Amino acid sequence: MTHLNDHRLATLRQDLHDLYGNNHDAAEIDAEVDAAIARHTAGAMVEEFIPVLVEREVKEYFGGHRIHVRFFAGTNHALAEEVVKLTKEQAGDALLADAAHSHTEVDPNNRMVSMPDFIVYLGRDIPRDEAGKDIKIWDIAEANTEEEKRELHDDLEARVLYMLNRLGIDPVEERTAVGV
Repeated sequence: MTHLNDHRLATLRQDLHDLYGNNHDAAEIDAEVDAAIARHTAGAMVEEFIPVLVEREVKEYFGGHRIHVRFFAGTNHALAEEVVKLTKEQAGDALLADAAHSHTEVDPNNRMVSMPDFIVYLGRDIPRDEAGKDIKIWDIAEANTEEEKRELHDDLEARVLYMLNRLGIDPVEERTAVGV
């Protein structure tokens, strides 16, 4: 197999773990990917199509994927990261959440070619230059004082809970302290 396919298959494997890791353990995903690679490599005359065929087969095997939501707040990266943190606290592994950054040096591992199921713009005046299968706009007020920051946090938490409800995802139960 070519070096280029090795790289593509490694990327595909990571993507499949991201998509199905909440419902299936890593060993099960890896076993299915390895089996699909073996089946398609055995009779392949044109190796360039192997990653595409493996992806189709594995996605068909596992079915529905984990919903991916990306938050974007323009140059206010801290706001986007805060909403991601709130979302992960409330949704756990049931949802894949990340923040889009307008500069790649903020997150050099971010693959902007991936298209999330939802892109949520955190503010009406944010430039809309991110792609998503569905776009939501949350009208977020500026928070300058401590009181406004607390109100913003409460507002964001309520919006996250509403979003999870609309997506059919139950919030994670209260966490208990370990070792108590």
